[in-house]
Amino acid sequence: METIDNYHKGLLFVTYLLINSDKEISDNELYYVHKMRVEEGMSDRMFAEHFKSLIGKSEREIYQIGIKSLNQCSDEYKIKAFTRLYNMALSDKVLHTREIRFILYAIKLSHMEADTIIDNMINQKEIAA
Repeated sequence: METIDNYHKGLLFVTYLLINSDKEISDNELYYVHKMRVEEGMSDRMFAEHFKSLIGKSEREIYQIGIKSLNQCSDEYKIKAFTRLYNMALSDKVLHTREIRFILYAIKLSHMEADTIIDNMINQKEIAA
């Protein structure tokens, strides 16, 4: 249960930063967060707890907590999280440079092979399309 909690926390924290990276939150991004929460099986209570814990934290603190939480997960969950982040970045139909840097830096901090994650992101997008 701890792994799934770390996954949910890390995913929500990093997603929160990603949707705020361009200082404009679109309806598509809000919809994607809701859809992600439901598809990942994150309860309303858990979502609210994690979201409340974001309040008052700096961007740096949120990022560190999010990456630390994801790094406590298996490679399978990390790949799943980065695929979600990639799809989130594309949800508003505009891929900003800061979003790309943000995702690539998160991959670097995960200590995973970038090729593995990027291949999965591309394959997932093709399946979803």
